[in-house]
Amino acid sequence: RGDRTLGAMAGASMPLLPRCGMALGLLALAVQAGALARPRPVGSVVKPLRLPVWPVVNGLALTALDLLGQQGLATDLEVKLGGRVAPMSLDAADADPFILLVHHRHRFSPWDPIRPIFNLLLPEGFPAHPHRGFETVTMTMHGGLLHRDSIGVKQKYGDGQVQWLTAGKGMLHEEMWWSDQSGRAELFQLWLNLPARSKMLPPKIQLFSPPLAEVTTAAAAFTAPAAAAPKTVSVDAVAGGARPVRVHVMGGEHEGVSAGVELAGGPVTLLRVELPVGSVWECDLPAGHNCVIYTRLGAVKAGAVSEMTDVTAHHLAYLPARLASGSDGLRLENAAGIEADVLVLA
Repeated sequence: RGDRTLGAMAGASMPLLPRCGMALGLLALAVQAGALARPRPVGSVVKPLRLPVWPVVNGLALTALDLLGQQGLATDLEVKLGGRVAPMSLDAADADPFILLVHHRHRFSPWDPIRPIFNLLLPEGFPAHPHRGFETVTMTMHGGLLHRDSIGVKQKYGDGQVQWLTAGKGMLHEEMWWSDQSGRAELFQLWLNLPARSKMLPPKIQLFSPPLAEVTTAAAAFTAPAAAAPKTVSVDAVAGGARPVRVHVMGGEHEGVSAGVELAGGPVTLLRVELPVGSVWECDLPAGHNCVIYTRLGAVKAGAVSEMTDVTAHHLAYLPARLASGSDGLRLENAAGIEADVLVLA
C-alpha cells in the first residue's frame, strides 16, 4: 500500500495519449509527453489453468484444442461457446492485498441434453458457503448471479453491475447463475484481503453500476486530483475522432469519477480498460502498490518502451511494487489487430 503521492513527469513532445493521476499544473506537459518517466516493468507473466464447466462439454472441447496446439482458436471460441473458468491464486508478495481472481465464462442453453444430468452432480452456482475477514468484488459483464445471504440481503444483479461484499466478521451467502438472452454468463470475482483492523467489521454489501470514464479531448473537464486518490484523464489515442480508451471504474477513481464504494481497507483501484487498436494507455502507480493485470480479450504490451512484455488473452501479469523506482506507472499498448480488454488491479 503506502503513499499515493505522485512524482514529476517529463518527456519530449509526442501525440496525445490517455493518462491517469496527473496534477493540474502538469496537464499540458503530461498530455504532450505521452510517456511515463518510469513505466514499471513486468515482473512475470503466467497463463492460469482453465477448467471445463458450464457447459462441461464445451469446456472439454476447448481444452482438447489447447492440447492440440490450437490455443488461439480455443481462446476465440471460448468467447462464443463459454464452458470454462480460470481460478487464479495470486502471489502473496507480488499481489497483496489481492488474494484470488476468478474469470468465469459460461453459456447455458435449454437445449443442452447433458445439462440436467450435470446439474445433479454440480449445481449451477455456489450453494451457501461462509466468508470471513476479506472482501469479494464480483464484476459482471454478461448475465450474473442470484444472491442471498445470512444478513437478509437478496439480489439479482449482473450485465455490467458490480457487487462489493465486505464479509468482515463473517457471513453465509449463496450465488446461483442466471444468463442473458443468448445464454451467456461472464464475470470476474476478486478476493481482497482486509487489514487486521477491519477483519471484524459488520458484514456489508454494496451494489452499483460502475461509471465509465471517457474523454475525447485534452481540454475536456479535468479535476486536480487529491494526492491520496489519483484520478484518471483519458484523451483520444489518435486525433481526428478515433475512439478513446474506455475505462470502467469498479473501484477507486478515474477522471474525477468515483466508483462510490466505501472501502473497508486501504485505497485500491479496480479498472476494466478497453483499448482500441493502435491505442496507448498510461496510468500512474504509487510506488507502494502492487499492480496486477489480466487480459480478457485481445493482447497488449506492458512495461517500459525499451522492454515491452506481451500479455495476451487469458494471461496474468505482475508488476510488483518491488520493481518500482520512485513514482512510476503502468503503460499498455494495443498493437494487435483487435480491441483489447484488460483488468487492472492496483
